[in-house]
Amino acid sequence: MIRIAVTIAVTIAVTIAVTIAVIASTTAAIAVDFSQILPAGASVRQVAGDCRFTEGPAWSPSGFLLFSDIPNDRIVRAGADGTSSDFLRPSGRANGLVFDRAGRLFACQGGDRRVVRIDVESKALTVLVDAYDGKKLNSPNDLALDATGGVWFTDPRYGGAGDVEQPVMGVYHVEAQGKVTRVIDDLKRPNGILVSPDGKHLWVANPDSRELHRYPIDAPGKLGKGELLFTGDPEIDGGGPDGMAHDEHGNVYATYNDIVVISPTGKLLGRIPVPEHPANCTFGGEHEKTLFITARTSLYAIDLGVRGAPRPGAVAAAGAAAAAGAVATREEKVGVLTMRVPESWKRASASSQFRLAELTVPRASGDPEDAELVVYYFGRGQGGGVAANVERWIGQFDAEGRKVRVLVGDKSAGMYTLVDATGTYNQSIGPPIQRRTRAVKDARMLAVVLPTDEGDYFLKLTGPEKTVTAAAGAFRASFGGDASKERESKRGGGNG
Repeated sequence: MIRIAVTIAVTIAVTIAVTIAVIASTTAAIAVDFSQILPAGASVRQVAGDCRFTEGPAWSPSGFLLFSDIPNDRIVRAGADGTSSDFLRPSGRANGLVFDRAGRLFACQGGDRRVVRIDVESKALTVLVDAYDGKKLNSPNDLALDATGGVWFTDPRYGGAGDVEQPVMGVYHVEAQGKVTRVIDDLKRPNGILVSPDGKHLWVANPDSRELHRYPIDAPGKLGKGELLFTGDPEIDGGGPDGMAHDEHGNVYATYNDIVVISPTGKLLGRIPVPEHPANCTFGGEHEKTLFITARTSLYAIDLGVRGAPRPGAVAAAGAAAAAGAVATREEKVGVLTMRVPESWKRASASSQFRLAELTVPRASGDPEDAELVVYYFGRGQGGGVAANVERWIGQFDAEGRKVRVLVGDKSAGMYTLVDATGTYNQSIGPPIQRRTRAVKDARMLAVVLPTDEGDYFLKLTGPEKTVTAAAGAFRASFGGDASKERESKRGGGNG
């Protein structure tokens, strides 16, 4: 889904003034750095409450947050309207959660002792790993993704150990092809885990000793010698850390008694007080500058001066794994555009002179037909411009039951306008002059205007809603769109 550019509203009016606790030995330069991280006047607010033990916050590219409420055996969705509802129940006592750039959800099901991928629409589960060396895992706790499509996860055990089969509480890597490797076996009880934004290091929390360790990633499933980079103060920080998050600069936000912010080299930058003892955190929100914090009975948020690290699974190299998580891709030259699309999207013959390219997007399981991606180009000053095309695209859906979002976003080559519409789509059939259509129910459209020096290009992905939703991440990646920079257009949206 195209991410909705809104910030989760406050559901309970709890505001705590934040004080900055900078260690006495830090320099003036570090203090300035932390003031850029935590702007003056920033405050923690409660977003949701009435839980038993919250964990695993994960921000979706589609603009909502999920978190785990472990004792209640559920994953909770915090919506853009400030409400919360059950996303999955029972959840296998899910703990750590993470979305990749394509919007796919990965989860550690501590109760069911496995790591899974969850289809956001159907809630169907794909088990990635539930055993190692022929023995059941302990209780997978937290996980991180890498650019190869691999999953790193920790496997401690809290509580009763009568059914434990593994000889250690370890850290593992699951390759995209399914190979499982134990990569760490000498930490007492590893918990939180992160892959650095550049993909070169793995961070692992060892909370029984208040430690943060960092390991060089030599290859998928292979680590170099680790180093201890930070140990929490026993009086100030107490136990921990548990979960962690990275910002765009590689700083680590670790959950001790409060949020402890640490530089990429392990230097303490400062602390962010939280009303309840935090368990995990992640970046999200309208500009990826909101730090969401799960803390005992509640979900909290605070707006910071830095963005979160790029979404897990994203890669910068054009020839590397697809943005949709290690899916093979290819380049498509369309006019002045160079698009990168999944190999499974097959090029078809253009059916009119205005269509520069047509691609067939394979249908999702259960959908009646494939989706279609069409690229149009009319030349400078032609094609009606942005506003006219936005209205035309919206008008292709029946007004009754129609839902529309109009967003503007940024890419390296400039701004774009995106229409996200669902409902009954009146698909054109035959020559345009005949103006014949067929009604396609439960359809979705993602349509984009991309300005270039030569004129406007128009990209339109249409088809069954489930199929288009599954392809949304790859669609945005094909033209270099950035969900974190999308915001609501002044035109607005709604139901008509």
